[in-house]
Amino acid sequence: MQCLLWLLLSLWILCLFWTRSEGQLIRIPMQYQASFMASRRQHRAGRTSLLAKYNVVGGPEITSRDNLGATETLDNRLNLEYAGPISIGSPGQPFNMLFDTGSANLWVPSADCSSKNLACQHHHRYNSSASSSYVPDGRRFAIAYGTGSLSGRLAQDTVAIGQLVVRNQTFGMAMHEPGSTFVDTNFAGIVGLGFRAIAEQRIKPLFENMCDQHLVDECIFSFYLKRNGSERMGGELLFGGVDKSKFSGTLTYVPLTHAGYWQFPMDGIELGGRIISQNRQAIADTGTSLLAAPPREYLIINSLLGGLPTSNNEYLLNCAEINKLPEIVFIIGGQRFPLQPRDYVMSAANDDGSVICLSAFTLMEAEFWILGDVFIGRYYTAFDVGHRRIGFAPAA
Repeated sequence: MQCLLWLLLSLWILCLFWTRSEGQLIRIPMQYQASFMASRRQHRAGRTSLLAKYNVVGGPEITSRDNLGATETLDNRLNLEYAGPISIGSPGQPFNMLFDTGSANLWVPSADCSSKNLACQHHHRYNSSASSSYVPDGRRFAIAYGTGSLSGRLAQDTVAIGQLVVRNQTFGMAMHEPGSTFVDTNFAGIVGLGFRAIAEQRIKPLFENMCDQHLVDECIFSFYLKRNGSERMGGELLFGGVDKSKFSGTLTYVPLTHAGYWQFPMDGIELGGRIISQNRQAIADTGTSLLAAPPREYLIINSLLGGLPTSNNEYLLNCAEINKLPEIVFIIGGQRFPLQPRDYVMSAANDDGSVICLSAFTLMEAEFWILGDVFIGRYYTAFDVGHRRIGFAPAA
């Protein structure tokens, strides 16, 4: 009898530990993407979305709240988008979503959208009448894009990601998605992982609710992105901490400049042993595939790489000479984070089927940098909400 009691007690403790660890550290693997090479049109669309997203002019302090991106189980689509599943409602309605650190709102298409709205019709839509936990909000919401505005109404419901269940999350039900921005995306909507300061109507972001509802042990989430667009598993988004097996060495943390976007100070940039930039602000953005540079650095870098400018602010590179290009080093927190040519040169398919090579450095008409998936794919990135800091380490 005593042995049986000890066995039952041991099993109870084990179950408690298992439930706690599973409930407070959520590991999301990325999904399969069969195709690999993006078309030149898709690369241009990525640039257009980036410019529309950060529709700001001037210095590095960014205060606009009307910015939302065009980029768990995360699906790597041609190294341009990483998306994965969530569910909303009771019972849960599934959606494939873009997890975007460059925005702060959660929205999905609504079942009430027009039948003429192609972007809405091409994806799963949220049906409020099918959810027993739906709570109407009544407020309207609208998010401005360069190609139009996304608009609809706010609602409140249960949101599940992995084993995490977030109660009473306010989100947008999109009823109007004009233009072609979201028609062919592999995601239905967006989960913004930025801070409340940039959220439309200052709605509390999903991860802030995770922390407030004590669903995670640490108020940290981290991204590990693979950079092979045909990889079956495209990486991982981890809620509640970091995975030391996914990076080498230690994380270099720097404090955030502003808790809105994930904005931080960058010491400088070095190309071929030459310092070409110093004391810039930068934003880490998982919803952006590219590296967006201020005008001066954009011209210097692409010129030193021997790029041929086009009328679309692209720089064509000689595919046969890629291995001869220099490494480009980002200096953050006193540490060096180099990118090799294979990191910052993108292959694209022309309409005639030929392959071209493009520079990942695109123009940003502002005096700050955007470090998108080109950088985050090379460096494991920890987004520490609790301590208002961001950390980088070489990805495994």
